[in-house]
Amino acid sequence: MVLLFYYLSLLNLADAFLTVVGIENSLITEANPLMERLYSLDLSHFILIKLSLSLALLLFIFYKKVPESQIVKALTLFAAICYTFVFGLHGFWLVRLI
Repeated sequence: MVLLFYYLSLLNLADAFLTVVGIENSLITEANPLMERLYSLDLSHFILIKLSLSLALLLFIFYKKVPESQIVKALTLFAAICYTFVFGLHGFWLVRLI
């Protein structure tokens, strides 16, 4: 579980970086309506939210409070699989555009 929390945290940070680079260079648009709205309102808030989500995962690890219930394990694994797929798509699209 700890490794998945690290993985999701790093993936989220990489996604934030690639999203900003992609949008600022008119290579991509944000497909998530919530994040797109946040991005369009204020870039710094978008970055702050992304950093905060990663920090929250890292704090669970740091304070040794990573939940161990079966439902949390299943949701974390599901999130990791979905995010990996989304991140792969982002990478594919950016490589094709560049």
